[in-house]
Amino acid sequence: MEKINKITSILLVAILFLIASCKKVENGINDQIVSFNESTVTSIQIDNKLKVGFIANNVTNFEFSILKDSEVLLTDEVTLVDGQRIVEEIFDIPLNEDWIGEAFLRVSYMSDGMKVEKVRSIIFQESNPTMYIVGGSTGAGWEPQLATPLSLYDSESKSKFQTYEYLDSEGGGFKFLPTNVDWTNAYGLGNVPFSLLQDKDAENLPVIKSGFYRIRMDGKTLTYELLDVVMGVIGDATKGGWDKDTPMSFVGSKGSYLWRVKTELVPGNLKFRGNSSWSINFGGTLSNIVEEGSDIPISSAGIYLIELNLKPGEYTAVIEKQ
Repeated sequence: MEKINKITSILLVAILFLIASCKKVENGINDQIVSFNESTVTSIQIDNKLKVGFIANNVTNFEFSILKDSEVLLTDEVTLVDGQRIVEEIFDIPLNEDWIGEAFLRVSYMSDGMKVEKVRSIIFQESNPTMYIVGGSTGAGWEPQLATPLSLYDSESKSKFQTYEYLDSEGGGFKFLPTNVDWTNAYGLGNVPFSLLQDKDAENLPVIKSGFYRIRMDGKTLTYELLDVVMGVIGDATKGGWDKDTPMSFVGSKGSYLWRVKTELVPGNLKFRGNSSWSINFGGTLSNIVEEGSDIPISSAGIYLIELNLKPGEYTAVIEKQ
């Protein structure tokens, strides 16, 4: 009988412990809580969009702030609807060097009538952005490690990139990548034409017509543009002078950046132009062709083979008397 009483006592204790545990869990479920999702980055370059993930429970709104050296750099009220528990918000980090360094993300909310604050550290880095293009319609193919780099084209922006590339309409399209490592944060097709969605699972950007294009994208406004380009030569060293371009022919297909023409030249100067417009023009030296570059001198008359190679990162030209 004594043994039975001991067993009964042990069972009662176990039942009481189980009831208490259930009560604790029930109370935990009802607690008002806001926390940072572990997916939130710990470092980011300025002049970018910061995605912050939150996990909330029994909270309808809370305040989010970014602090550096006790100064509030940004604050926003986040409102949750329909019992949201997991939410992601995007905040624009300005191109402001005062932001560079260690800072803190902070959430503030009310729980049982008391204000609760939680912080998470973050490092804001100097803006040194990169962008690449990849895809079956490009010479790079679909391997991120082989992606072709773009370059910044606006001195007042670090989100606007461009390159010149032959695109094949039969290649399945292309995407933009912020690194040439993998598909993380890839840019694909947005909800409206020529808009971008930063999601590795987004649809490929389409190529309707094969051709040589000036390709531009803006990682901040999430837009892109394709301009079909035909190169030519212009200048007082050419037959057309400074009024009329001598058209060049594109040589090859995707993976090629070469334009060529054989024409008569006289002493003078010339430049390369796209679409007979000064909005796209190249000059400089034969080993270092740059946009908006200086005139290229021609010293003697004759028939010349002229080539322009717009391979990204190493624009060059050939002007050889035949």
